[in-house]
Amino acid sequence: MPRHTDKATPDQPPPPLGAAPQSRLAVAMVRVGLIAAAAVCITAAHGFDHPPIPLWQIQLFQAILVACYGLDTWFGPRLGRVSVRGDQPDWADRFLIILAAASAAPRALGHTTGWWVFELITGLILLYELWRLNVILSHRFKRPGALLPGSFLLLIAVGTPLLMLPRAVPPGQTITWIDACFTITSAVCVTGLTVRDTATQFSPFGQSIIAVFIQLGGLGIIIFGSMLAVLVSGRLSISENLSLRSMIQDQPLRRITAFVRFMVLTTLLLELLGAAAMMPMWPDGTPLKQRICLSLFHSISAFCNAGFSLQNDSFVAYRYSPYLHGVILPLIVIGGLGFPVLDNLWRVARDRSARRNKTMWWAHRAERAAVDQPTRLTLHTKIVLTTTAALYLYGVIGIGAGQLRPYTDALFQQGITANRPDSGDLGTRALATTLADASFMSLSARTAGFNSVPMDEISPAGRFVVITLMMVGASPGGTGGGMKTTTVALLLLSIAATIRQRERTEVFARTVSDALIRKAATLAACFIALACTSTLLLTLSEPYPFGKIAFEAVSAASTTGLSMGITGDLTAFGKCVLIVTMFAGRVGPLAVLGILTFGAARSRRYAYPREHVAMG
Repeated sequence: MPRHTDKATPDQPPPPLGAAPQSRLAVAMVRVGLIAAAAVCITAAHGFDHPPIPLWQIQLFQAILVACYGLDTWFGPRLGRVSVRGDQPDWADRFLIILAAASAAPRALGHTTGWWVFELITGLILLYELWRLNVILSHRFKRPGALLPGSFLLLIAVGTPLLMLPRAVPPGQTITWIDACFTITSAVCVTGLTVRDTATQFSPFGQSIIAVFIQLGGLGIIIFGSMLAVLVSGRLSISENLSLRSMIQDQPLRRITAFVRFMVLTTLLLELLGAAAMMPMWPDGTPLKQRICLSLFHSISAFCNAGFSLQNDSFVAYRYSPYLHGVILPLIVIGGLGFPVLDNLWRVARDRSARRNKTMWWAHRAERAAVDQPTRLTLHTKIVLTTTAALYLYGVIGIGAGQLRPYTDALFQQGITANRPDSGDLGTRALATTLADASFMSLSARTAGFNSVPMDEISPAGRFVVITLMMVGASPGGTGGGMKTTTVALLLLSIAATIRQRERTEVFARTVSDALIRKAATLAACFIALACTSTLLLTLSEPYPFGKIAFEAVSAASTTGLSMGITGDLTAFGKCVLIVTMFAGRVGPLAVLGILTFGAARSRRYAYPREHVAMG
């Protein structure tokens, strides 16, 4: 009888590389714990005005934690420790460890400079280890879409204590746990609703925390982690691709890696360009450092459609500034269009450029080969661009008509006629300023949450238009919320096809499947149910008019952030309702899509008999 052995035979496949999933997960959590403790040391050193422990002891403990991580990185695999990544060399974190040691060496020799580099590298190592932990979890989760709500909850759980630090608020001020949780939830969910004035009731340290969490929430921590994976290995696993595809709809698995790279690089490039163009916007005499901070904060907030501002009145003071309409407004629009649309537009532009340059000697070989397969605008891009333009015109006309009503009433009441010499100038100025206000509010109300007009000056008709725009929201794959433009477009197209008694829903010479129509109806119904539930709970607990309460509820559900000024005066229960509403409005549509995508039931082999139901 042959002797049993654990070695693989030629007829038997070799065992899988790496260790058991339980061991890999435990090792990854220990490594994340080490670097997370070092990150806590950084927060303790910078977050307290008078740390309970001397600063040099905090920095020494941080260096010891990073050193333990480095020893585990170098000697763990050689001592037989379980490798997190199987047989692949951990050259990336070893490189970071070398940089950390080089940056900490001058401090150990008695120099006082260069410690901030060590802290920065510690933060990069933490992001890298969080990505590797995300890789393991993506292999273990049966539903990859659950990683997105989990990552947002993790961001909120980490950001809330950071805003509770004494240095996050001005000296002599304090912040409650509910206010800190509300603010960080609004930042992570890129909403913009605030219970404390961001400009005056948070210190530069607290404002920096808000900006960082706006950026992480705008793209999602999974996107950042996957970008690190692309930079390290150049590819993603099947589980990681499925995790990303649950967030990025209508992207084939083979293009997920390139698409994630495009998302992050486009975001960083546009935000830097927006910040640079915003530098002359601020008042004369503003120090250069403050100009840079203001520009970066508002560029991140605008592109991520967050709505946070470092001015007390949002952008009312810059109501007719060319930078408001020429820089901030394009950032809002580009961020709200969605990355699938931006990627498609970029590929079409690159394809047409290659066609024009195909006979030039400097044309790349791949560009000349791509001429035979031209890239066209997808149906998704056409629907998004058409719906965005239609909503913009709807908003300009609706808000503008409501805002012009007082001017026309005043003209008639004062007896202004065409015979008066100043009537034409007054009418022209009123029309120009009203159209400028309506143009900005029409685009900002759908996604961003900035306002160039005081909300109490908007007419009832304008508020109704703003509420409908907030409900529609941004486009899929973008940084905004709401029902999404494609959802509304598909529902309207389905209604039009039904009225015209068409069997199929058609647009741009293409047929839309009934499954997509049902998904759109499900998303719209879930959003309306969320907004109605939030409104009902707020009416039971808050003593404000129904119109203001409904406005706040819709703004929170759509993650827009426009407010009628009652958010800061809500009760603790009302703030909790809006916190849950903002979170559900941000991750809810993606969670529903994940359920519809990954939880589809098997098709039945039988069908029940049909029966007529009366309609009307």
